[in-house]
Amino acid sequence: MAEEIKVGMIGLDTSHTVAFTKMLNDPESPHFIPDARVVVACPTFSEDVQSSVSRVEGYTQELRDNFGVKMVETVEEVCEESDAILLESVDGRRHLPEYRPVAEAGLPCFIDKPFTASLEDAKEIVRIAKEKKTRLFSSSSLRMIPDVRSIKDSPERVGEIERVHVFSPASHEPTNPGLYWYGIHGVEILYTLMGAGCESLLAVSDEKADTVVARWKDGRTSTYTGTRLTRHDYGFVVHGTKETVATVCNLSDIYVPLVKSIIEFFKGAKPPVPLETTLEMMAFIDAALKSKGDWVALPDLS
Repeated sequence: MAEEIKVGMIGLDTSHTVAFTKMLNDPESPHFIPDARVVVACPTFSEDVQSSVSRVEGYTQELRDNFGVKMVETVEEVCEESDAILLESVDGRRHLPEYRPVAEAGLPCFIDKPFTASLEDAKEIVRIAKEKKTRLFSSSSLRMIPDVRSIKDSPERVGEIERVHVFSPASHEPTNPGLYWYGIHGVEILYTLMGAGCESLLAVSDEKADTVVARWKDGRTSTYTGTRLTRHDYGFVVHGTKETVATVCNLSDIYVPLVKSIIEFFKGAKPPVPLETTLEMMAFIDAALKSKGDWVALPDLS
């Protein structure tokens, strides 16, 4: 029987911390994963992000009191007591400084969304991971839900995908601008269905939505709408050579496929999302920020 993976958690200011830990630490959970356990955490947070500072105390208490997670003061201490790392800080600005000690320790790491809050930070994280030869991936849970995977994993259903429209909530947070903060979920769906290879885009934004029109290098186009409306639905329309499929996503048990993928990755499986794809998504968001109604080319990231 393989040894249980000791998981360390960095950042306790997102609901993901409780949801993920419940699956790993609670045998009574219907989605219990017995191969790993969150054993130690550092409750970092951002004083200038309201949704961070207002939640960290409650989540810290819940992980400590309900799931037996040890609390320490530094990222380095987390690394010393862990086999693998969940970097959960809700603020993408913290991910680069918090990842550095993880890379130095040589630990496999999952970085939750947003990967970063800037393209430059994303480039630096990828550079460090490659330099230190540390295993790393990042993903939104939306990428792995059944509604999305049913299209991606069954190409015979829709045929070749010619065009995609994705919509998702896209609330704004000034410290993590544009689509970095929440629109990343929809961008991940878009990239799951279209694949990497965006060449250029045009984006406009108002108080109700961010809208992006994007061209891929192979000539295909796609659109994304990040909404700030009354309803908070995620969904997509896929135009294939065999069928057009329109879906409003079912979000029940939304984290289960992601956490299963993370633990398989910690065991040695191939990263489900290449770092090159994650980096391109950050370039996509950066270009959308710069567009302001004009076409903007994505940079060469090679």
